[in-house]
Amino acid sequence: MDQLPNESPKITGGGDKRTPAAKVDIAKREEQIVQLRLRRISFAAIAQTVGVSKQAVIKAFHKALHRNTDEDIQTHHRSELADLEIEQAKVWTIIDANEDKPKIQLACLDRLNRVHVRRSRLLGLDAPQKLDIQGMYRTGTEEMSAARLERESLLEAMTREEQEYVYEAFASARKRLAARIFPGN
Repeated sequence: MDQLPNESPKITGGGDKRTPAAKVDIAKREEQIVQLRLRRISFAAIAQTVGVSKQAVIKAFHKALHRNTDEDIQTHHRSELADLEIEQAKVWTIIDANEDKPKIQLACLDRLNRVHVRRSRLLGLDAPQKLDIQGMYRTGTEEMSAARLERESLLEAMTREEQEYVYEAFASARKRLAARIFPGN
């Protein structure tokens, strides 16, 4: 009857990350991951080489790219752009060789579009734009126009019967307008 309580161990997300020696090891590992990835080695192969999970390799690579703005990123961008140029040249060769086959040409044009989109994203030409949602959905009295505030204050000053009369008048006007715009409905 001496049974231990069922306690699952806490998963803390890795080992030591705070000591100076651990920080040096992490920096070396990230540098190794970036160097291997710049040589076009897959994330899975890098994970086996370094001895961590594939997800950890992907996370470390992107973390290093966002943190470092030195020549590693420039090298990565240059190699990506060169690969896109090579892919584009191959697609144009296929298009020129198959001028009488529209299905192949359409598939190649789709591939060219994808190369174009990837290049635009890589160069930052398709950066996301911020939408002003508050501008679309104005709320609050401080954002209302003066005319709207005046209409609302007029409605509040009316008695209940007057408000009902105004709403009924507008409802019947909407019906007449709809009958003119959509006759037969």
